[in-house]
Amino acid sequence: MNKFLIGSKIIGTMSLSSKFASVVSSVLKFLFPTSDEIRLRKINQSKKLKIEKEKRFLHQKYDRQKRALLLKYGSPVYNLALKEQSLNNEIIVFEKSRRVMILGEIYAYSDFSSCTYTDNQRILKGEASFVTKLNAQETNLFTGFEYDIYQTAGLEKSNISNKDIITHNYSIIIKLNDSPTSIIKIPMGSNLEKVTELLGVINSIIEINSRSVFVRMKQAVSWSS
Repeated sequence: MNKFLIGSKIIGTMSLSSKFASVVSSVLKFLFPTSDEIRLRKINQSKKLKIEKEKRFLHQKYDRQKRALLLKYGSPVYNLALKEQSLNNEIIVFEKSRRVMILGEIYAYSDFSSCTYTDNQRILKGEASFVTKLNAQETNLFTGFEYDIYQTAGLEKSNISNKDIITHNYSIIIKLNDSPTSIIKIPMGSNLEKVTELLGVINSIIEINSRSVFVRMKQAVSWSS
């Protein structure tokens, strides 16, 4: 018994000493890296600095473009960014100048004829799977004079069918007035809330434009009479 305890102490001491040696080795490698390690650190640091520099450049470029856009068309009343820091992935409505920027292109209110959406659905069929459970069962066993109740284990197999998964891929479809086949297609992904929001905004613009046309037609008829 004593020998076992002494042996375990020796083993424990060896384990601690090996851990200490590993820590010391790691510290020495950090303080005194090899030439290959120094070169690898410099390469990684250079890559990191390059990525940060590119991000700053793109951010500054986006800010300049956005300021120029607001200076030209006024403050926006609606701004939807499908992707951060990219005017080519934004929808901006300028009420004062009656202009709308969609994915980097500028349109007038009067350009829009209709707006709807499509949904390219995909249905992923659920797969059936079988689950086996171990259930306790009571069994009556005759021992000669009376029945005794014993707990036995039984296997129960059940069939589980996973539900179908429906994935959505929405697109906003805007028809323009200048041509029957001229349309704008805006990919919206699976975000139905944003689809409903943008659909309401564009249809409101179409309604505003329709009212303006009606008022101008009414004024023209009154003037001619």
